[in-house]
Amino acid sequence: MDAYVFDAEFAHDVRRSNEATHKVLVGIAACERERHFVVLGFGSIYDWLIKRHKFSESATHRRVQASRLLALVPEEKFTQGEVNLTTLTQVATSVRKEEKRTGKRLSNEAKRELVAKIERKTSAQTEQLLATEFPETSTGKDSIRALNQDQSRLTTDLPQATLAKLERLKELLGTQNSAEVLDEAFTALLQKLETKETPRETAAKSLPSKLRRYVIQKAKTCEYVDPVTGQRCDSTHNLQVDHIIPKAKGGTDQLKNLRCLCRQHNMHAAEQVFSRKYMDKFRTVRAPTQGYSAWH
Repeated sequence: MDAYVFDAEFAHDVRRSNEATHKVLVGIAACERERHFVVLGFGSIYDWLIKRHKFSESATHRRVQASRLLALVPEEKFTQGEVNLTTLTQVATSVRKEEKRTGKRLSNEAKRELVAKIERKTSAQTEQLLATEFPETSTGKDSIRALNQDQSRLTTDLPQATLAKLERLKELLGTQNSAEVLDEAFTALLQKLETKETPRETAAKSLPSKLRRYVIQKAKTCEYVDPVTGQRCDSTHNLQVDHIIPKAKGGTDQLKNLRCLCRQHNMHAAEQVFSRKYMDKFRTVRAPTQGYSAWH
């Protein structure tokens, strides 16, 4: 085949690939915005992509992050390769870090300007640009490398104050293993965050603690099942006790009226009874939903 013909055909294939990626990102944004993953029986947009559509965890992260900026990117810029999945993910990640640091959301106009600045830039060039734009949040990039099936190595930058806390925790726990300290800290933080109450959680807490524990321990995972596909959520994250017939509608605390649901499906069940508009008043915004709303 003539080299010029080959090159032209390859360019066509690349454009089609970019168009397909753009379509996937549009779909991810729609799924997260409308919370379709909840109806389909998944605890998060990540679970839906990984379990249902077999994306790897890293591929899922890149696509979810990029989808949250996609509305600010002209479609032709993406399909022509002037902005790609990797560089768009880099911008989304940096913006999220900057918003977390300042406690303020960047305007859509500011984000559009950033996206325009990374057009036709490589990943390395984009990283340099973002380090200039956000010097306070660009102290370093986390690196994760798999060592074996059970362990990975994390490389990250720590302020001296944080390092001092780590050393103090080692003393208190009687260990020199940083991984043990981090595991203890992560476990405690998760328990703290996952016990934040919503109105439906408060209702569940009127149950005797022994009964509440029994329902969760018996189920072990979220019991929501999509009535159409039969997909069961099976999430073990943030499990709660739900009244099948809500107490506000005359439901009782009898065991047959109780089930175990994750936070997402507990809220979904409430929306089916009380409407989504009503429950939005009580919703605790969390990732990944928080990330999406930050762009709109």
